[in-house]
Amino acid sequence: MHITEGFLSIYWCAFWFVACIPFLVIGAMKLRKMFIESPEKKLSVAISGAFIFVLSSLKLPSVTGSSSHPTGTGLSTILSGPWITSILASIVLMFQALLLAHGGITTLGANIFSMGIVGPFAAYGVFKVMMKAKLHVIPTILATAFVADFATYLMTSLQLALAYPSNGSVLISLSTFLGIFAITQIPLALLEAVLIVMFFDFLSHSRPELTRPELMFDKERKVPWMSRVAVGAVIALCIALIPMLMYAGQELDGTDDQGGDAISSIVGDYEPWFDSLFTPSESAEPWLFLLQTVIGLVIIGVVLFVARKKFGRSKKPEMKK
Repeated sequence: MHITEGFLSIYWCAFWFVACIPFLVIGAMKLRKMFIESPEKKLSVAISGAFIFVLSSLKLPSVTGSSSHPTGTGLSTILSGPWITSILASIVLMFQALLLAHGGITTLGANIFSMGIVGPFAAYGVFKVMMKAKLHVIPTILATAFVADFATYLMTSLQLALAYPSNGSVLISLSTFLGIFAITQIPLALLEAVLIVMFFDFLSHSRPELTRPELMFDKERKVPWMSRVAVGAVIALCIALIPMLMYAGQELDGTDDQGGDAISSIVGDYEPWFDSLFTPSESAEPWLFLLQTVIGLVIIGVVLFVARKKFGRSKKPEMKK
């Protein structure tokens, strides 16, 4: 999912770090202001961050024969906006870089810019347009979550193309990296979008105070909540199972590995200029990602428990007429 340690030159690493600074500063200011003016929204921010922890820890196969990760930033983008999402994504990316050796310290700025800034801001633009057009809540959330994921990988492809133009051409290089990152991500972005719609439906039904009144699914309830969950689960399962059945028993390369191979084909004498401080073994890596998943799930459980204690039984907020 991320640009790996040593993939970018020190100059590009510095550039993306600097590019992130204004977004993170404004995001931190907005987060502080939100907590002061609306302290009850801390729970919403916490569950959004935990959702990023959970989804970004999942390594899933794609129909293209490689594997990659969702981003999970769509939920936070909708609930808290793109500025605050940049802070939450930065926390998750820093956790992965330091403790999981995934992504990297030197490439942290580039990964924050793609996953924490470009993805959320592109998605928020889609969300605002669809809300203004008064489209139904389900396609609005679905499209927003899809764009948050897919735009991240489009930006990752562009970052690598700028750093490694093929025969001096950024466009030729971009087509190569899009084939590795963007096409692979289409089914995974769709799967992520379905999961986020299901989670919104769950919050709308059980903990409406953690979501936004205008996104309440019960406003126009025509299909029982559990039936919608069942349909969503079947769709998500089908999307996830198709590549698993297509490549059953095969060892799938991650997009990070394929990205490194592409760089080597463009730059014959390519060597990463910096290595991770530690590299987990292949057997340990799944357990480290499992640890991240568990941390995210525990936070979600704690937030739901605290919300239940604080707000009591769920009460559907009144809809604006």
